[in-house]
Amino acid sequence: MKHTTFAAVAATASIVLSGLAGSVRAAGDDTAGALLAKHKAYVGWAIGDGVVKTLRAQGHGVRDGKTTATLSELRYGVAYRDTYAATDGLERNDGFTGSVFWTSNQNGFTVRGIGEIVRYLADEQALFGERVSDYPGTVVRHETVEGVDTVLVHVTPQVGFPMNVWVEPATGAFKRAVIDPDGKYETTFNGLGYTEAAGMRFLTSWRYGRSRTSYAYDKIEVNPAIEPDALRPPPQIATWSFGEGTTPVELTKDAFPRLMIDATMNGIKGKFILDTGAGATALTDSFARRIGAKRAGSTQIDGIAGSSAAGVYTIATTTIGPATLHDLHAISGIDEDSFKEEGAVGLIGFDMLAGAIVELDLDRGTLRIMDPKLVQPDESRGMVVHADLSDHHIRVPMKLNGKYDVIATLDSGNPLNVLFSRDLIEREHLVFFVDPGQLGSTRYGADVTTGEEIEHCGRLNSLSLGPVVYQPVPACDSPSFGRNEILVGLDFMKAFNYVFDYPDGIIVMSPRKSP
Repeated sequence: MKHTTFAAVAATASIVLSGLAGSVRAAGDDTAGALLAKHKAYVGWAIGDGVVKTLRAQGHGVRDGKTTATLSELRYGVAYRDTYAATDGLERNDGFTGSVFWTSNQNGFTVRGIGEIVRYLADEQALFGERVSDYPGTVVRHETVEGVDTVLVHVTPQVGFPMNVWVEPATGAFKRAVIDPDGKYETTFNGLGYTEAAGMRFLTSWRYGRSRTSYAYDKIEVNPAIEPDALRPPPQIATWSFGEGTTPVELTKDAFPRLMIDATMNGIKGKFILDTGAGATALTDSFARRIGAKRAGSTQIDGIAGSSAAGVYTIATTTIGPATLHDLHAISGIDEDSFKEEGAVGLIGFDMLAGAIVELDLDRGTLRIMDPKLVQPDESRGMVVHADLSDHHIRVPMKLNGKYDVIATLDSGNPLNVLFSRDLIEREHLVFFVDPGQLGSTRYGADVTTGEEIEHCGRLNSLSLGPVVYQPVPACDSPSFGRNEILVGLDFMKAFNYVFDYPDGIIVMSPRKSP
């Protein structure tokens, strides 16, 4: 029971299932084994053991005393479906079919977990599905967690990343857990709490790291009647009508280059920034009023250096070239003045193109949107990159300075520098050459939000994606990023033409003839 915040070689169904449903714990530290056995007795169940065949749970998320979302989970054996419905009415879902992890956004665009994210999701499934006790473990040390004496046990799953769990010796309860400690997918679950139901205990409350938002399930039903079809991904809300042909894309040549594209919403044309780093399509309030978009609610949107309130709108038709998307959920509330300066009325984000095969040819200056049922990308045309789309951004594995493995978001809406986490300097001792003349404050206004942060700017030695090496790398350290997360902007991306296969999480990158 959880709300996944995330989402290489994809794990096969047989590997995932054997890793989650194994019942024999491998040899490890005897003391660790005793503590894990005590936890197993404390909870009294595990996914796949036939004791809990089905499960239904309902709860909520709370931040600063206010409810932010309602939560629900359905479980059928090892399969599950989690639903996160924000107070604005927008709904997101994620789940596991028994062989494939998937996630679905507010428009009903569903993608499957691919690559290393599968290992993270397998760990998360094991934590909330009570399979951690089956893993070999080693005692690290005693620690006090939220006033309780605990023992830190390091466990090594067969499929997932290593995990740390803090076990209370008196009861066997876990008080804290960390997936992939010191790794690029490191995630901390604090405030762990359990609820008793049908003579068993279920992990039903937690918060992520230092977040002020806490999650809790307050209603648990064990072995209710559930139809397996109820665990399927939700139906797609926004739907495409495809056509033949392309539409122009302009790569501007000013100091801060942009990818600009025309789109017609509810019959009215506007110019938009093509932003692969935006999780949603966004438009200014004035343009939303102009096209007569139907208001569906409100939400809070987060961007670099800030967050702000936003409206949620349903747009009946959005046409790009010969293709039309129907019933798109989009957001407003972006900085009106900044977009006006760029001659734009909004940005086209990930979710608008998520249900299609999209060819971006910067040499020709064209964009083509194609039906994934009829077209498959030609993988012989360039380098094939398997992207993690589980948080509805394009995230790919890259390497900084030939040494540091990072998770890079390809963000065409960022015109210049690579942005990276200060953790890489402070914790990993990344060598970064700072230009004192570039030290200062950076204000972001042409993004989804307006905000300000202090950065140190300069250069990194190199950044590589497979065989492609980019050097030297103009970069800034950003407090908006954590651990091994980086943002790679248009300065890198503009050297390639692309075919984005969003349904399958594949990108074909081919070097441009005239970059």
